[in-house]
Amino acid sequence: MAQRPPTTETRTVLRTILSAGMLVMLVLACAGAAAGATWVVGDCGGAECT
Repeated sequence: MAQRPPTTETRTVLRTILSAGMLVMLVLACAGAAAGATWVVGDCGGAECT
């Protein structure tokens, strides 16, 4: 039994699902990177005062 190639509609649906998944992964990666920094400021106003 030979398989038929996917129709244009099927390709569009698969491309949309793949794009949405990649967008979700990008948003989650950016959110994790943005939440990871802790800055400690000294009395002199800089981040690394001596």
